[in-house]
Amino acid sequence: MIKPPIRFIVIVDSPGEKMIKTTRILLYLNLLLFIRSPLWAEINATVVSFTGDVAVSRQGEFLNSSLLAEGMQIQPHDILQTGAGGRVELSINTPVSPEISVEVLEQTTLFLEHTLNKQNPETAITLHRGAIRSESAPLVPGASFKVNTSSASMRVMGTSFEVSIGVDGSVLISCSEGQVICTTDDEDSSIEPGRVFERTPNGQYRLKPLPIQDISWYTVQWQQEKRDLLSQEGVVLLENYANLYLQSAPGFLESWSELSSKQEIFRKWEGIMADGKTMSMGEATRDKIVLSNGIIRLRSRLPVMEHVFYTLFDLTRIMEAEDLDELSDTAKRTLLIYHKRQDEFSEKLTQARYYYRIFLEIDKQASGHSLMPSSDLMDDFMMNDSYFITPPAPGQ
Repeated sequence: MIKPPIRFIVIVDSPGEKMIKTTRILLYLNLLLFIRSPLWAEINATVVSFTGDVAVSRQGEFLNSSLLAEGMQIQPHDILQTGAGGRVELSINTPVSPEISVEVLEQTTLFLEHTLNKQNPETAITLHRGAIRSESAPLVPGASFKVNTSSASMRVMGTSFEVSIGVDGSVLISCSEGQVICTTDDEDSSIEPGRVFERTPNGQYRLKPLPIQDISWYTVQWQQEKRDLLSQEGVVLLENYANLYLQSAPGFLESWSELSSKQEIFRKWEGIMADGKTMSMGEATRDKIVLSNGIIRLRSRLPVMEHVFYTLFDLTRIMEAEDLDELSDTAKRTLLIYHKRQDEFSEKLTQARYYYRIFLEIDKQASGHSLMPSSDLMDDFMMNDSYFITPPAPGQ
């Protein structure tokens, strides 16, 4: 639960001075509450209900399905994944809003995070694939709630909205109440009730008028249209993403292996975080220095690898019964490797996110629990800005 502010009375001569002093003290105490807690303790999501195929990865390992239950806490950088018929309703506890609820629809993969952006709290959902519906109360002044995909970033203004990612990487955003600001290519589009936002895989986008009562129907039709396109373009997409996988996997695995060789540090900090301890700035700084090079390299490789992996996850699932004789021999071999190592890669991706989670706390303690990171390394550390992937032409 969000800790309520501590309230007390300060007796001074002037009512105006009393108000100013009380406000300053309350702000100071709220900052103390913020600083004392580990970074990831600022947000968690509670499972309100679930059905069907649902998996949760924590600390780089997928939990036994028997552990999933109503009331379970989903922590920052846990990977939440639904399969066929899987759905999860989440209630998110975060300082940015008194109430945020999210419905995770089937065939969806996402994670939550909470960061400080220019000293303002920001809670974000990174949506790798699938769709979510969300409702949020008005945000706390200065705070932000965002939904990030590989090609767009949505800033929520206190609203009811839905985000869907098509199997080809296209994005559909609808809003039935309030407002969503969607940023692509550094351009903002305002999505309000009565119109939807669509973005194609090649970067083109449009705002389309649509009555609120037609949103659900239109979303179903839009998703079906994307699946139907696979009968015409699926082989080309598979060829392109197989090439991207072949290009991206070695660098990601190199970065992952470099960090995995530092397990002693990660395990130490895992215990520190679990116990809520604070280490000396000197020790935290030493560990940060040891990990920084690997984290920097992983920072540039992980988002691309996640996009490629999860896009192939859906493409190969939907097209597994199709005739793929038109694929090049290289693409066929690559997809065989992808299938063979799919579970292994999924675990490595979740472990990489866990390494980030630990490093965020190390950096925080290395900077003396400052509200700002100790170096430019942490600026846009989680790559919240949208990025774009243009698949190479087949054979290139």
